[in-house]
Parts: sequence; C-alpha cells; structure tokens
Amino acid sequence: MKKCMIVCLLLLGITFGCGTPDRQDEREREVYLVYTDWAESVALTTLSDVLLSNYLGYKVTTRLTGVDTVFSDIAAGRADLFVDVWVPHTHAGFMELYEDQLENLGPNYNEARTGLVVPDYMAVESIPGLENYYSNPIAGIDTSAGIMRNTVEALRAYQLNNELLVMSDPEMSEKLGNAIRRRENIVVTGWEPHWIFHRYDLKFLEDPLNIYMEEESIHTYARTGFREDHPNAATLFERMVLSERQINSLLYEIRLSDDPYEAVREWIRQNEFVVNQWVRGLSPEREKIM
Repeated sequence: MKKCMIVCLLLLGITFGCGTPDRQDEREREVYLVYTDWAESVALTTLSDVLLSNYLGYKVTTRLTGVDTVFSDIAAGRADLFVDVWVPHTHAGFMELYEDQLENLGPNYNEARTGLVVPDYMAVESIPGLENYYSNPIAGIDTSAGIMRNTVEALRAYQLNNELLVMSDPEMSEKLGNAIRRRENIVVTGWEPHWIFHRYDLKFLEDPLNIYMEEESIHTYARTGFREDHPNAATLFERMVLSERQINSLLYEIRLSDDPYEAVREWIRQNEFVVNQWVRGLSPEREKIM
C-alpha cells in the first residue's frame, strides 16, 4: 500500500507539479492587435508583432480597421491591443467613451503633435494666414480621426472656406509628395511622428487658438485584464519607449521597403542595444523536465 501511494504521488507531481512552464500556456500565449493605416500605427504594430513573436514567443494576429472600430473592439474584448492612442487631446472623444474599459500600458512616444502642415517653401506661417493665401482643398485623412475633427473646428474658428478632402494616409502622403516635386502649394493634415518629416522639409502652421493643442503622447492601450493575463507582454510595452530619431527612422525604413517586417528586422539590427533592454528577461521559460 505504501509503495502504491508513493507511485500515485509521483504521478500527481508529474501531472501538476514539476512539468509547469511559466504561468502562460500556449493557448494563452496569443495576442490580437488592431491598427489603422496611419504610418506610425503600421510601424508600431509591425514592430510589436516582431518583438512579441520573435522574443516573447507569442502567436500574434493583426487586423487593419478604422479607428472607431479599434476602440470598440478593445473595449469589448474582441481585440487585445492598440499601440497608437494619442492622449490627452486627439483621441479624447474615444477615451471619454471607453477609458474605463481599457488598460493603459504607458507611452511609446512622448513628442507627438498634430496640425496643418505645409512645405517649408510656402510663404505662410499660421493657419489664419491661409485666408488670403491658399484657397485649394486641404488634404485630410480618415473622417473618424481626431485630427480631422480638429481640422473641421479649425476651419470654422478661423473662418476658412477650404474644402477638406477625405483620404487615406498613403493617399495624403502621395498628394503631398507630388505637390512638392512640382513645387506647388499644398496644405495637409499632418502629424509627427511620420516619415514625411524625414523625407521632406515641412513646417506646422502656427495655431493661435490652440485648437490642435500642444505636444501629446502616443500610448499603448489594452483590453481590461490584459496585464494579468500576459504580464510579460505588458512589461514589454511598458518598456518600449522610442525617441524621435528612433521612431522616425523606423517609419522611414518601412517607407523604403516592400516588406514592412524585413524593414523592422533591419531597424532592430540597427537598434540592438535598446531592443535588448526592452525584452530583457521576458523570453518564455522552457518546461523543466524532472
């Protein structure tokens, strides 16, 4: 009987004890990211995908969608993460609706800003200065984006009659590039970080009424319970803060490449030291065999 009890205890130990990896099993080691077609959203999402997959051992799913769907999906638990939340101003409307249903994993960039942007060669310095200088349409982006709502407000407040075009980020960027090559005047809804600031000489127009607000931070927000379910992934995003040089070079690497994942891997090779600080100690533990 004593021998039988020892065998049973050993079997229980194998089943429940020493064969245990870290707290997240393979079923749980899956992360679902949603993103928009904005340049920094694509870049930060692709970077996150590579880091989670290659360094932390996660299976990662990504899905491109509109910004309004991004917030509702994370709040409802249909997705895990969005790495491109602009606070406190640009995405204030979404935060008012959903902040209680989200977890803030901290900033990944601290010098973000939005506004109306023009080529440096244009002889206009402020938004009200457009009234007698520029009557063509302003190239915008997705209607649900915070910068578009602010631009509608700016056109009203500064009593400007310019049409506001609804375009995608790539379409807006292409329109800007074509105008610059012809040295034509153009106004776009711009934001930094963005590869256009690495490629062209641009300037933000002064905003005396402060409609676009001051510099903002880009944060990673997750569904409720994410930090508890995935502590290593949460730690990664808490550590992952990029400088202006780092994020603009990442955006430009992706712009120049046909494969955003290869561009991110090249960027990681160029920034190995900082990436190692982000992922230190977060690799999944191997199962211990007793």
